[in-house]
Amino acid sequence: MKKLTIFAGLLLFTFTSIFAQNLTLESVCKNLSERPNTTGDFVQTKTIQANGRKLTSSGKFILSKLGIMWKTEKPFPSSLILTEDSMVQIAANGKKSVMSGKDNQIFSNISSTLSSVFSGDSQALMNNFVCDFSDDEKGNWAVKLSPKDSTIASVMKILVLSGKWSENSGAALDSLELAETSGNSILYEFKNQKYPKELSADEKQNFVVE
Repeated sequence: MKKLTIFAGLLLFTFTSIFAQNLTLESVCKNLSERPNTTGDFVQTKTIQANGRKLTSSGKFILSKLGIMWKTEKPFPSSLILTEDSMVQIAANGKKSVMSGKDNQIFSNISSTLSSVFSGDSQALMNNFVCDFSDDEKGNWAVKLSPKDSTIASVMKILVLSGKWSENSGAALDSLELAETSGNSILYEFKNQKYPKELSADEKQNFVVE
């Protein structure tokens, strides 16, 4: 029994060592890109530096090759849809506003960054950010992204993506935290994630910009 315990321990140590060596920004992005769509729930917490106030909202999200959708349900219903070159906001009364993604650099940058992550394009991340990838050898990973572009850097100080990796389910993105140069910060926490091969017709319709 003692020999069996020692053998199991050595096996676990060997697996952990190999696991740690293989977990990189490239491998995480590649694994995430193998899922064409990710849906789930989110909680957004915005912290205002001036008074320490925290503003919380929650709802559902879609990350897909068509774009990104944040559908806020609480405290007030609204939707934000980001495509490759457009940003669509839908108010509680159903009024839709369509803008160029260039009109909101923060959300546009988050959109392009997540698109790079979920398309497996780690090189695009490295071209646009100083990337600091780390993992704790237990499956928890994080990458800190500092923008190289001075225009983006004037608005966004750092963007941190973090998640987990397991042998059975692969990589998952659990949170996204944005630190603005103003001192404010925005934290997105993702839960109940699913990975449908196809979006429903209604879900696809969200990305049709009219």
